[in-house]
Amino acid sequence: MPNTNPQTLSSVKNALRLLKLFTVQTPDKRLTELAKELGLGKSTTSRLLSTLLSEGFVFQDPVTHKYRLGQRIVSLYHVMVMSFEDLAEAASPFIERLAQETSEALRIAVLEENEVAYIYQREGSSKEDIGSFVGGRNPLHCTSSGKMLLAFQNELEMNKMLNQPLSKFTSKTITDPSLLKEELKRIRKQDYCVVIGEFNEKLVSISSPIRDSNGQVISALTLISSIHRMDENRIISYTSKVLKTAKEISRQFGYLK
Repeated sequence: MPNTNPQTLSSVKNALRLLKLFTVQTPDKRLTELAKELGLGKSTTSRLLSTLLSEGFVFQDPVTHKYRLGQRIVSLYHVMVMSFEDLAEAASPFIERLAQETSEALRIAVLEENEVAYIYQREGSSKEDIGSFVGGRNPLHCTSSGKMLLAFQNELEMNKMLNQPLSKFTSKTITDPSLLKEELKRIRKQDYCVVIGEFNEKLVSISSPIRDSNGQVISALTLISSIHRMDENRIISYTSKVLKTAKEISRQFGYLK
């Protein structure tokens, strides 16, 4: 039976109204500002914010105490992209060219909760088992796509994910949060990530970010290859190609830098 409680409906409406108060011009706001713009008391607005904060729809800066939209909004955006297949459609011709240049398997991945999820895959010519599939998920801390997406999260979200138990899959898996944070800083700076045998000791993966018109990282383009085919020179060459292709796909979404 549908819930006809008017108070519940009013709370939902007010929560949605609150989210819409954040704009490009004013991306962060204080509690008093939000309460005034909503026409609600500070205590009511505070309860709304607490609920949205607990669900990841808003984030509170620990220094300024201002609120802004949270990671959950980005996750919903990812769902929208997948639903309309815009990303796969825009990326397909560029991925096809990259596949012909490298003969390796290619994927597009997005962040879902505390894992990386694959929404598009192009098999390599060798037809090797690369350990996942469209709709499959892998951990963040030991895959190139996972690290790439994690590197562009805000510090609060990054710490939240890294403070969870980190499983060791191979002898090369990094499970020390402090070491991972240093690596994520490098990844963010260089705009690519190379992982050799950290999740699967037989595989090498190379990822670069795909951005939208605002520069927000919405997904990662990843190349996966058998470790026995990837010497240092080939890794350097393929990294350059993945980086170039990810930038070309990003331009399809209005990212012009």
